[in-house]
Order: sequence, then structure tokens, then C-alpha cells
Amino acid sequence: MPDIYEFLPALHQGVWEVVIPKDLLTVPLGPEWKFSPINVPSHETIASYRNGQYHMHVTNDEYRIHLDRYDPEKNPFLHLIDDAPLVLMIYETLETLYITARDAKKNPGPDFIQDQRLTWKFRIILGIGLLTTAGILGLIALEQNTVLFSTLLPAIVFIGGILVLMNGLIMQRRNEYSRNDIMNGLLIIVGAVLMSLLWVFYLAIILLILAIWFFGSAVVTIKRVLRDKTKIPQGFWLSMGMGLGSLAFGGLTIIAPDILLEILVGILAAIVGIIGFGFFMDGYGLRNAEHLMREHHQIQR
Repeated sequence: MPDIYEFLPALHQGVWEVVIPKDLLTVPLGPEWKFSPINVPSHETIASYRNGQYHMHVTNDEYRIHLDRYDPEKNPFLHLIDDAPLVLMIYETLETLYITARDAKKNPGPDFIQDQRLTWKFRIILGIGLLTTAGILGLIALEQNTVLFSTLLPAIVFIGGILVLMNGLIMQRRNEYSRNDIMNGLLIIVGAVLMSLLWVFYLAIILLILAIWFFGSAVVTIKRVLRDKTKIPQGFWLSMGMGLGSLAFGGLTIIAPDILLEILVGILAAIVGIIGFGFFMDGYGLRNAEHLMREHHQIQR
């Protein structure tokens, strides 16, 4: 019976990614494969798991496994710098959104309707909400407004703290263990208040982290490109572009941090807007499909 580990040695021999059809494996994944909730977006991925340096993307039909240079549990900072540069995250997010939208146009038929997990009304409402959020972020980026850092982010954290606190209080009423939730909720609320009062300070910390992230990723990526050249899985020019992009963004954190924040918030607005537009059109299409199905049903009757 084939085990997943029988396919992994190739990763240590220069192969970038191993693709294993699901029906080829008869042995289930062991408990050492831990679910990973946060990952660089990739097309068709429905779940992601990690096992040390092994990083698995699960699709409907395949397991796609590559080898990270650093285990995020043991070296989270080096993992971000080397395996998950911010420029790469932005690029792959936009690429995934583009491919997903392109494929959705090719397959708008019955399978699309049958696989829906949300009603068309909710999709439209969610789409409008995301488009509105994207518009607000876009205005903030264009007008160089500090409200995102002084008000919106602290408000989001504050609401999160309220939800955690409420969950703890509800659990307490049920005589369930709730002390951690109550304390965490209170700490998050206090943190949100401090964020609002000291937003310049935490913004400076964010910029410092971004600078280290960008410069670290630039150095690592450019050195690898110059050393390995044609052996780079993503290709020489794409990798070099990402390295130079990281270097440019790192320079902006020092020379013109306001411009960097405008760019990053603008990119975030674009991503949120694309997702919102997708949800809206998705819901609109499902609405039309539902009406057509009703008309067809009435004609048959």
C-alpha cells in the first residue's frame, strides 16, 4: 500500500513539488500532518497541511507537496523572509484571483449551481459589503488618511475582543471553563484602546517589521537567484523581480513610508474589491439561474 512518504524523497533531490493523485494513496495521512490555516493563496487549494518543512496543498484530486526551507513552527521569522515574502504573497494572491475568475467563466453550468454553499442573496450582500470596504480602503489610500490605523484597525480588534469576552461569559453561564476567554477578551479590548491612543507607535512598529521583512526577503531571494540562476523553480526573471520588488518596498519603508502604506492599502483595496466583485457576480448569476429553473419548472407543470 503506497504511503505518502514514498513520494517525498524526490523533494530532497532537487524536485520543487511532488504531485500525488489522491486515489493513488491507500494509507491516510498521519497525525503529524497538521492543518495550516494561513498560507499563500494558490489555485484549486481546498486545504493545507504542514509536517515540519513539508507543506502540502490539497486539491479535489491531488496532494501537492513542496519543501519549505524553514519550519514555520521552529523558525517563523525566517520562514516569512525566505519561504513567504510579502511580494510573493501579493503576486500569488492576485494570480489566484485571476485564474479562479477565468476558470469560473469557463464552467458556469449546473456543477457551479450544485456546489453552491451560500445563497445568492448572501453572496450579493457579501459582495456589496466587500466592494464597500474596498472603496473605503481605496479612499484612505488616495487621501493619505490615517483613519485606518487610528480608528478602523483598533475598532476591528476591539470588536474581536468583545466577541471573545462574550463567548467566555456565555461559557461561564453554562458552567464551562471560560477564564481564558474572559481574560483574553479583556486583554484584547485593552490592546485595542491602546492601539487607538498610541496608533503612531504601533504603526512605527509595523513599518519596522515590514522593513526587516522586505530587506530580508530581498537579500535572500537575490542571493539565491544569482547563485542558482536556472535552477530556481519560479524562474530567473520572476524571482529576480520579486527580489528587486522586495528591495524597492524596503527602501520605501525608510525613504517614503507614507507612499508605501498607500501602495499596500491600495493593493489590499484591489484584492478585497476583486473578491467582492466575484461574490456579487456569483450571486447575480445564481439568482438568474434560480429564476430560469423556476420558469422551467412552471412550464413543465
